[in-house]
Amino acid sequence: MSFASDTKQELCEIEDKPCCALAELAALVHGAGTLRIGRGGPSVVMTTEAPRVARRIFSLCKESFGFTPELRTQMRKRLGRRNTYQVVLPPERAGEVLVRTGLLFKSGEGLRIRRSVPLSLLRKRCCKHAYLRGAFLAAGTISDPGKGYHLEIVASTEEYAQSLAGLIQKLEIPAKVVPRRESFVVYLKESEFIVEFLNRMGAHQALMALENVRITKNVRNNVNRAANCDNANVDKTMDAARRQIEAIEQIEREMGFARLPRHLREMAEIRLENPETPMKELGECFDPPISKSAVNHRLRKLVEIAREMQTKKGE
Repeated sequence: MSFASDTKQELCEIEDKPCCALAELAALVHGAGTLRIGRGGPSVVMTTEAPRVARRIFSLCKESFGFTPELRTQMRKRLGRRNTYQVVLPPERAGEVLVRTGLLFKSGEGLRIRRSVPLSLLRKRCCKHAYLRGAFLAAGTISDPGKGYHLEIVASTEEYAQSLAGLIQKLEIPAKVVPRRESFVVYLKESEFIVEFLNRMGAHQALMALENVRITKNVRNNVNRAANCDNANVDKTMDAARRQIEAIEQIEREMGFARLPRHLREMAEIRLENPETPMKELGECFDPPISKSAVNHRLRKLVEIAREMQTKKGE
């Protein structure tokens, strides 16, 4: 199973309070439902490819409204296509469900379809979380954290997408909306916000799995950065040592060490004898030992002398 499937399986095992059950069902109806108008009145068909989600809708209908909806299975006709599962609310109960879940509301023109999140159902914080859970179960997915961080919920209209993103933003999670073909996608890409979204929905096992991957990635990245930094420092040190030796050899060749002050002559000789030794260890070669700063100062002075010699030669 995929990470998204595991996450939905975990969410389907959460036991809702009555208020939360209605909020979650409202999101499921809005995200997975299709309103069909027939002779007997409106019916609602909620479609999903996940059997656990279909059973979740089935159970929430029984829990919130006390009736048993019809459950259908559409078998795939071609290899590679998944079975789909439909939960059908009959005309005699569909209207009640649509009104109580806030998808139909009364206006001066009669009943109208709500195309945004029914905030009247979400006065409690727990109900907001349950609504997010339903929205994700209906039309959401999350990528495998080993491959990247991405969570999204597909909405059929821009109005509903913006409304859902607004609800998520009120929970201090910066969701964004982007159009995709004939739909709109509410999405999160930063791992810390995806972790918070999973926490709000109640997907704590998925949260821990994502955190473990994130920690492993961070450790690996830190190790790689440290290794790269060490390699860069080694390259820098070796390059500096090469320039120092070239300068010292130039001084020896063109003027000799005898004309150097004693402390610089000693430094030049020790550096030539120890071409790859770090400066701290070079300082320990003196009697008495000198500091790394003193070694660095003397080597810089030797390089400056060689540079001045080169300049005078050019004149």
